[in-house]
Amino acid sequence: MREYSDFVIYSKELKRDVDISISLPESYKNNEKRYSVLYMTDGQNLFDDSHATYGKSWGILEAYQTFSDLPELIIVGIASNDERSNELVPFKFAFSDEEKRWGGKTDKFLDFIVNTLMKHVNEKYKTFVNPRNTGIMGSSFGGVCATYAAAKYNRYFTKFGCVSNACFPIQTEMIKLLEDSDLKHVDKIYMDVGTKESKLESENILYLESNKEIYSILSTKITPKKIKFDIIKDAIHNESAWELRFPTIIKYLFNQ
Repeated sequence: MREYSDFVIYSKELKRDVDISISLPESYKNNEKRYSVLYMTDGQNLFDDSHATYGKSWGILEAYQTFSDLPELIIVGIASNDERSNELVPFKFAFSDEEKRWGGKTDKFLDFIVNTLMKHVNEKYKTFVNPRNTGIMGSSFGGVCATYAAAKYNRYFTKFGCVSNACFPIQTEMIKLLEDSDLKHVDKIYMDVGTKESKLESENILYLESNKEIYSILSTKITPKKIKFDIIKDAIHNESAWELRFPTIIKYLFNQ
């Protein structure tokens, strides 16, 4: 069965240690070929239920055991901490029930990935060292980060997975960014939203309308074969729901 390992790397960009989980293809040790790399946010929630924030992971190791046709990738998970809302959301915002402002550190987070983490991974592991074989994916605010990366960091990543995208707190800023961005280097972008992301119907509407608007902008700048948008009936906002979509997403992003 596919496995994973952990290491800690210091980020000068974030001024802290960052916990990393990495999973290599089962074939990794048996040949000299190189592999594409997918960087994923909320890395503690990807591989192991016992480490997951809410006791349930994406089940990625099990997915590779179940499905024989998944693309062979190196998957790098970047764990989140109490700075998550600051690092994954690029513009300032406030949660509805408090005055404190969050967000605005996504450039530092992505600079850490491309300048520090990516360098380490490319030096230590057998990777394709080029943007065409490099992706970034996340859920909720991680989807926001991946959407932002598509606009501003497509010199480093060309495949983007934006799952249960929670852009609505910064919708105005995100729409302006996407309208003004050159997306010609984007090779594939996947985005989706469930119809029951929240327990509040008012928030479900925000999720749906936000993602529809973002897709409408992206679809004018990216050819149809390079973008996929799914509305998932009755899907809720948790790892069990994302686990079901994971095989479809990575096959779309990485199968050529």
